Amino acid sequence: MPGPTETEDKAALDEFVATMERILDEVAASPDALHQAPRITSISRPDEVMAARNPVLTWKPGV
Repeated sequence: MPGPTETEDKAALDEFVATMERILDEVAASPDALHQAPRITSISRPDEVMAARNPVLTWKPGV
């Protein structure tokens, strides 16, 4: 759970709160919504076991 820090301005915290409220409203309207999350990413759910066993590491010097 993210927490506010002194490095975040009020606008960023307000945006975070608004996002959490939208999620809460969506879940209240459709309780199964979280079981299908994430829906707007290029992958549905990452396979954490495969990622741990076969990591794909990339590194570019000077970046």
